[in-house]
Amino acid sequence: MTRVDRRRALTAAGVLAIAVTGAAWTGCGGDDAEDQANEIIDQAQEQVDQAQEQVDEAVDEAGEQGQEIQDQAEDAANDVQEQAEEIQDQAEQAVEDAQNGGN
Repeated sequence: MTRVDRRRALTAAGVLAIAVTGAAWTGCGGDDAEDQANEIIDQAQEQVDQAQEQVDEAVDEAGEQGQEIQDQAEDAANDVQEQAEEIQDQAEQAVEDAQNGGN
């Protein structure tokens, strides 16, 4: 989770805490206060849901990038292996040529 995602999650949690406190504080009033409190809680929950979606997207993106990096590393390792085999073949051919030329 990146610093921005953590900050958003913490902000959403803070908003939810404020909303709950506000709901409890306004609970002493009539129906209007209860409606307002419920609206604040709903808005806070929406923000929490949005923050969770952003976190989920960031996790998915990080996973995709991780797989891409792993694929690139495997491709690079295969390329190095092929180059090493080619160099070995050339070295063996040079040794063979030297032995045949020396006789």
